[in-house]
Amino acid sequence: MKRLILPMIILLFTYSNLYSITYFDAKNGVEEYKEGKYAAAEKKFSTAIESSLEDNPDLHYNLGNTYFQQKKFDEALNEYGKAVGTEDKKMKSDTKYNMGNTYFHQQKLEEALSYYKDALKLNSDNKEAAINYEITKKLLKKQQEQQKKQDQKKDKKEKKDQKKDQKKDQKKDQKKDKKDQQKKDKKDQQQNKNKDQQKQDQQKKQQQQKQQKKKKMTKKEAERLLNAMKDKEKDVQDDIRKALIKVNKNKVKKRW
Repeated sequence: MKRLILPMIILLFTYSNLYSITYFDAKNGVEEYKEGKYAAAEKKFSTAIESSLEDNPDLHYNLGNTYFQQKKFDEALNEYGKAVGTEDKKMKSDTKYNMGNTYFHQQKLEEALSYYKDALKLNSDNKEAAINYEITKKLLKKQQEQQKKQDQKKDKKEKKDQKKDQKKDQKKDQKKDKKDQQKKDKKDQQQNKNKDQQKQDQQKKQQQQKQQKKKKMTKKEAERLLNAMKDKEKDVQDDIRKALIKVNKNKVKKRW
């Protein structure tokens, strides 16, 4: 950040404007300020304001300067805000200028730029305000450009992270789908296995039934064959008996 021109204007007071006690406190405050004793000057100007019977913009202006030098920027702005109501255009311009400096040190460049501009409108000869206005304007532009780059970088990162998250989700979904498919395949395999087992059991049962049927048929057939053999044997025996009768008949001796 470039260094600003910071004229802290200390006003001198006339006897006609202030009571004696207030005047001496204010005068001592100026002396303390010049020696760089800002805390002591703050007390003197605060006492002068308390003892003053009327609100004096000069005293608030000087107290604001002591706060500024101690980096109490909020307190400084509060006092400058009371001093800016003065009818003196030059002092009003200086007050606006000091407010611009205060906002600048708070890194509030837009507010600082606005107050420098107001100071120039009130007093076009305020060279310090003109210089600081240009410095702040350039810095604000640079800040905005940097902010734009940061926003673009952030957007790019967010898009990249979003894409990464999408890829991660996609991979997760694929993994889930694969797991579900494996589960389904396992279930199908089990079902097919059960079907094959059922089929084998059925085939075995059918085979057993055929064997039993064949066994029954064989027994029946055996009985039929046995009966046929018995019948055949009976026929054979009959043939043999007939043959024997015939033979015996032929061998019978005649006695006539």
